[in-house]
Amino acid sequence: MTNSISIIVRVLRRNLWLVSAGLAAIFSLELLALYAPQLIKQGVDLLASGRCDSGQLLRLALDMALLALGVAVLRAMGRPFMLAFGRLVERELRQELFNHVIRLPRQAIDHRPAGELMARATYDIDNIRLAVGYGFQAGFNSILTLVMALAYMIWMSPLLTLVSAIPLVCIPWLTTLQSRKFHACHNSIQRSFARLTEECRDSFNAIRLIRVYNLAGIKESLFSAASSEHMQNNMELTRVTALYLPVMVLVMHLSQALVWGGGGAMAVMGAGVTAGDIVAFTAYLVLLKTPLSYSGYLINLYQRAKSSSQRVDEVLQQPLEEAGQGNIPVSPEVLPGDIVIRNLTFTYPGESRPALRDVSMTIKRGETVALTGPVGSGKSTLLKLLVRLYEPPAGTIFLDGRDVTEMPLHQLRAMTETAAQDPFVFSGSIAENLRLACPDAGDEQLWQALETAGLADEVAAMKSGLETVLGEKGQNLSGGQKGRLSLARTLLRRRPYLLLDDPLAAVDTTAEAQILDRLDRVRGGLTNICVSHRPLSLSFCGNIALFDEEGRLVAQGSHGELAAVSPLYRELMLTEQRQAGTDGEHGR
Repeated sequence: MTNSISIIVRVLRRNLWLVSAGLAAIFSLELLALYAPQLIKQGVDLLASGRCDSGQLLRLALDMALLALGVAVLRAMGRPFMLAFGRLVERELRQELFNHVIRLPRQAIDHRPAGELMARATYDIDNIRLAVGYGFQAGFNSILTLVMALAYMIWMSPLLTLVSAIPLVCIPWLTTLQSRKFHACHNSIQRSFARLTEECRDSFNAIRLIRVYNLAGIKESLFSAASSEHMQNNMELTRVTALYLPVMVLVMHLSQALVWGGGGAMAVMGAGVTAGDIVAFTAYLVLLKTPLSYSGYLINLYQRAKSSSQRVDEVLQQPLEEAGQGNIPVSPEVLPGDIVIRNLTFTYPGESRPALRDVSMTIKRGETVALTGPVGSGKSTLLKLLVRLYEPPAGTIFLDGRDVTEMPLHQLRAMTETAAQDPFVFSGSIAENLRLACPDAGDEQLWQALETAGLADEVAAMKSGLETVLGEKGQNLSGGQKGRLSLARTLLRRRPYLLLDDPLAAVDTTAEAQILDRLDRVRGGLTNICVSHRPLSLSFCGNIALFDEEGRLVAQGSHGELAAVSPLYRELMLTEQRQAGTDGEHGR
């Protein structure tokens, strides 16, 4: 199963030359940088001996200059290679996460707020990128400096090296302690960042509603609470980090004091330590100060990346829906026919009350069937089960005798087209929105779909017609126009089974009835299933299935038959008439 580590390894294998070149440049520059104290040692010993001349000092100065130039060139080469590797990992991780999320089953998406997924795709992947790019380079650099500097120090004087290392014994204990605290802090920060992102996304999406109902004060309070929580978590991390660096600096200064005190005494007693050795030791301790003091930042970076990797892996390791073949062309002539539902009872995950109870019905091929009933009666749930957005119980839904749970998912969905209850319009032109369903559709086909959906006249009246650019989520369209545009997009793909999940809820009853009647004629011979909570819009339909509030199928027949025999159907009609009258009064 894919996880963030396997993706990093995959990118590493593909770009091994890049990482190798970067590490080789870092290794070379460390060799040069750590030889510099040896040149300083030679210069100090020459000056202390009193036997040096200007030519020797000039050569040493020239060697130092060339060495510094080499370090600068190698640093300029090594860093970009490693940072580029981090960016490649970031791109691959983000693409893999996106590809995975869009193929997750509906149940997995329903339990994850969009803001949390966005946080994992941005903040968490940025943390991983920093760790594998900058962090890997800095860690490799630090280890080389530590090992090579200690090797030089031991070569010059093992005893003085041992004396200078006495204060360093507390570093592993301090590092382990801080590592645990860093991990806990970063987990809290990432959770609060996800909540803050979700609050932002929720507020921006509902900005019009917030203004209309004067909810700005409430939303500001909620955002302030989320922001304060995130700030407090970051402040806790700052407090933990603030303790680490001063302790590391204190340890390094104690080591330098021991070098000057112990080394000076050894030099005076003639114990094989020269003035140049003491200066070189000091220089190596200065070089060691960076990796040791930087270790706190690297631990911080690693723990942050570890927490982020776990959060990304939580998504990447969720089981996908069955792999499919995309938009498989399906011919109505060879398509299986009737849809048979037998004793279907379904309860949403985490719920105790069934959404549908013991539903049995048959939908003939080429028939138009309407589903109606009160809100919450399971009409939309039935459509979701037909296309397996949620898995129905085995042995309850059959397509021409085949259990849909045993059919390849891509094949089942290639036969159906759905217009959702909450239509979604993408940014871009009207033509671009329509061609998402059928990229090869010509303008004539687009106009035909708009005509069937009852939107052609309104689009024609727009200045740019089909090329009219829509705002984010179609903000310059009314709710009814969004629903009809979504319906037109659905109609472009003439698939054998059309599922309409009340996409015309924002259209008045008369217009809805006309559109559904026109759609029934245009799609003659193909199967259509229409969901609507307004019975008067379904008078054209000869087969209406009525569901009650408990999710039971209580009656089935034509509009006239149900109106004559079903009190519930008549109640729905009266409710619709009252609402229509109220809307009319408000309109006047």
